Amino acid sequence: MINKNILVNDIRAGMIMASDAVGTNGQVVVPKSTVLSQRYMARLTNAGLKTISVYIPDYIATPEELEEEAPLENRLKDTKEYQDFRRELLAVAGDISEVFERLMMNPRSDIDTDGLIDKIKSFSEKYGETLHVLELLQAARDFDDSIYIHTVGVTLISIIIGIKAQFTEEQLRELILCSIFHDIGKITIPEELLNKQGRLTEDELEEIRSHTTLGYSLLTQTTLPEHVALCALYHHERFDGSGYPDGLNGQKIPFYARYVAIADVYYAMTSKRPYREDICTFDVVAGFEKDGYSKYDVAGLLPFLNCLAQSLIGSHVILNDGTDGKLIMLNERLTRPIIKVASEFVDLMKHPELEIIKVM
Repeated sequence: MINKNILVNDIRAGMIMASDAVGTNGQVVVPKSTVLSQRYMARLTNAGLKTISVYIPDYIATPEELEEEAPLENRLKDTKEYQDFRRELLAVAGDISEVFERLMMNPRSDIDTDGLIDKIKSFSEKYGETLHVLELLQAARDFDDSIYIHTVGVTLISIIIGIKAQFTEEQLRELILCSIFHDIGKITIPEELLNKQGRLTEDELEEIRSHTTLGYSLLTQTTLPEHVALCALYHHERFDGSGYPDGLNGQKIPFYARYVAIADVYYAMTSKRPYREDICTFDVVAGFEKDGYSKYDVAGLLPFLNCLAQSLIGSHVILNDGTDGKLIMLNERLTRPIIKVASEFVDLMKHPELEIIKVM
């Protein structure tokens, strides 16, 4: 069943009124749940109505409507591009797993860091180094989110942030290396604790948080650059001093840790969880808009959020009142764009009661 706003002239037999159609005089012309036929067209037109909200049963929906309604990730999964992406994602995750295990056995092991950077950079470049990578990454969340899958995801997001923040080639390579090793400390944390569903006890929370110091301790024994170890230690610090392990604030947080922090939080916010529904992209942007400017380095956050929101222009969206339309323009507040609903334009800046609840 598809919920959609349509022009009155586009009524098809079998459509169902999704809400009361109210005329200009305030009277209900056609009540909610009425099964429509073309004879209602004249009644609605005479009442001054141009558009109505309807449900379209799947059996009368056009292929185009069904395609439009299908979640993007489901459509992506049918493509060869997605199958290639998934296969390469798992291969890179496997390479990272081997490196982590080798360092655990012998921290002084010789690691081909340039080869690892080149491989994941090539992987990113193949899919455009744009937010299309995020769409593919979101579609690939149908397997267990291991430390290594998480690492690849955060690294791909970090690359996008670094590009949007206009990093030099050298800075981008250093950011990639920091991203790859940011969570290495988690390999010493029991898997059942990392994957625990539900609320963690204070002791469990402290044990998970210890991955920062454990990762730092391991990486300082390797031949990797110091900024890689510092990123592992401080990627959970926040600009307002609310992070851990040392409560650093502002510029005291190492440079690359500030950018990996944004990627890590974005990945966590968009991860599927068995105890919650999928999070709408605009909820993620709203979360960053709410307190992100005080918690994260705006030099990385602002270009990333603008890119994220910009990528959604033209998307089919659902509002909290059941209305659907197309996002056509952004406002200063990224979560309050202008939506085209049938032949009308709805500026969410002027309608605080409305919000986007789903991006198709």
